[in-house]
Amino acid sequence: MMLLRTLVLERDGQDAPVNGALLCGFAVGQIATNFLVYSLDEEVEPGSSRVYIAALRKKHDRYFLGGVESQEDLQVAMHVFKQILIVATASGARAGGVAEAQVPYHFVDLKGCKFPPARPEDHHSVIIKKALVMKVITLGMSVPVLPAIESASIIVPSIRFSSKMSAPVREVITMEPSKPFEPEPPVEQPQPTPGDMPRAVVQVELAAAQAPDEPAQSVPTPTPQSESDSNMLFEVDSTLTNLARVAQKLTQQKRAAIEREAALEQWEDRLQQQQAQLDERAQALEQRTAQLHDQSLAVSQRSDALKVTMSQVASLRQNLRGVLLELDQALDG
Repeated sequence: MMLLRTLVLERDGQDAPVNGALLCGFAVGQIATNFLVYSLDEEVEPGSSRVYIAALRKKHDRYFLGGVESQEDLQVAMHVFKQILIVATASGARAGGVAEAQVPYHFVDLKGCKFPPARPEDHHSVIIKKALVMKVITLGMSVPVLPAIESASIIVPSIRFSSKMSAPVREVITMEPSKPFEPEPPVEQPQPTPGDMPRAVVQVELAAAQAPDEPAQSVPTPTPQSESDSNMLFEVDSTLTNLARVAQKLTQQKRAAIEREAALEQWEDRLQQQQAQLDERAQALEQRTAQLHDQSLAVSQRSDALKVTMSQVASLRQNLRGVLLELDQALDG
């Protein structure tokens, strides 16, 4: 049974970390850089899966994951990864196929190494056929491996205090594993050795508390660090990681407060609209009440006039009776 190697990843918008499946790690000597490929088992479309490519840096037996710094390094990494896919797709792939690649590279020995938590949003994403994922894992376990290229610079993880989520670049590699692939005639190139690796400039990449649009500044250091300095850098790394988590929580709390404030403003607008409607209804009710009062007063006046008229009619009726009585008496006499 094949045991898959996993690494811990922290995704934006999720409190709990997620585990990613390690596909392979490879080093490119001409740019003195290691790369790591992993998957979060994301099926973008039927039969396709998203994998991530991150820059892998090694310093004093410690490993760091980050984004690929330059477009040129990213193009080289993508070219080598396509070569790996070609070898993984070919049936009966042998270890010698690795040396026949157009860009020299070697698989990195990652046994026993520990990776600090990283963010997939900082890494380059690629869409490949889902069947190729296990082929790449199998290839990485069957070919010879060499140590990772040691970084010549002091490494401090970059921390971005921003609530904006960076959208990873999406590239699609449409390689059908079921179809036979006919590669071009290979060119024999020797495997890189540590002596052939170019020397990198010693620098400290510190991007803490920077705006998202501002470039990271490089601070040169004059001499290599001792073991105590390495321990101190480990403590600084842990402190910066904790600060990044605190900043992320504060950003989430600020975003929640802004959303609550917007909801309160919407409720206030609704209450004001309802209050205006109630005022209009109250004015209409007052007008209707005044009209009813005027109508009631007119009815009362008519009732009084009718009473006077009825009184006059009764008096006339009584007078008429007296006249008729006198007339009857006169006729009888």
